[in-house]
Amino acid sequence: MADAIEEAFPGVVVEGNPEGDGRPGSFEITTEDGVHIYSKLQAKTHPAEEDVVNRIANRAKLGPAAPAEDMCG
Repeated sequence: MADAIEEAFPGVVVEGNPEGDGRPGSFEITTEDGVHIYSKLQAKTHPAEEDVVNRIANRAKLGPAAPAEDMCG
């Protein structure tokens, strides 16, 4: 997943959870500004790379002034 994101968005660096190991069974993707892009806990399934890349692209189109709304739904 990290490779797909970094390939789609040159200059973006994907980092692991800065707080250490996450909750068992979780796979969460959150932007630097706190927007939740994907939640396996909510979706109950692992994300498709294309879906995550599209969600990030949609967030990027909104720009930094857009409200930090949850995009998991």
